[in-house]
Amino acid sequence: MVDRALLVAVGGAVAGLAASVIGVVVGSAVWGVGAGAAAIIAAAAGIGIAGTARQAEERLAAAQHDIARLHRELDAVAAILDSEVGRRDRPAARDDADDTMDAALPPESEHAFDPATGLYDERYFAVLVQQQVAAARRSLRPVSVVIFEIDGMQDAESERRDQALGVVGDVIRRTLRESDSACRLGDLMVGAILEDTPEAGAVWAAERVRGTLLTSPVGDALTLSAGVACYPSHALGAAELVQQAGVALEDARARGRDRVEMAPEAT
Repeated sequence: MVDRALLVAVGGAVAGLAASVIGVVVGSAVWGVGAGAAAIIAAAAGIGIAGTARQAEERLAAAQHDIARLHRELDAVAAILDSEVGRRDRPAARDDADDTMDAALPPESEHAFDPATGLYDERYFAVLVQQQVAAARRSLRPVSVVIFEIDGMQDAESERRDQALGVVGDVIRRTLRESDSACRLGDLMVGAILEDTPEAGAVWAAERVRGTLLTSPVGDALTLSAGVACYPSHALGAAELVQQAGVALEDARARGRDRVEMAPEAT
């Protein structure tokens, strides 16, 4: 399509110039100059058509690339969700049909909440992240993920870990906005999804949660580390966004815990 338009442009230019030469030969300079001007206009129009066609082809290629990327992201998020569901202990008496039904429960169901923290169950985290990233992409707004981890309780008994997570869950519910979402992740972590929040706002929110916990009655005995990642600054996909928040959390651990760290900028 581009080559054809260019041929039309070049052909128009050549024909116009030839007409101008004929005009000069027959003694009509005005007619010849007019024909030359018309040829130039035709050439410019042809070049414009060629440019428009090239842009259309580039947009089509970009759209096909985006579709392929979205398919990869959905596959990655589905894998994360399957992994999280598989890590949970289930009673042996439950059958596969019950597990499938519970995994598909809507967020409004009482079974969607973790009893220790009062936050969403970890099975919903990957789905919520994917939904928020997709919405942010459509509305051209940022969304941030924060992963909190309770410091120094890896060897504690399960009951103590649940008690600590209960305190952290209460602090997070009271500190974050109603539009934000938070889920329990494993034994010591909580993942928060902050709608319409850039990296600076996410760091401020994480520091606010950490500061509120420090000023609580258990502040001397309970501290948090956190990793922050933001779409689109640190990642363009849901799975990668969670991964980058995890990288930032590892950095917080390495720097001594009881701190908030941000993911590195995407390259």
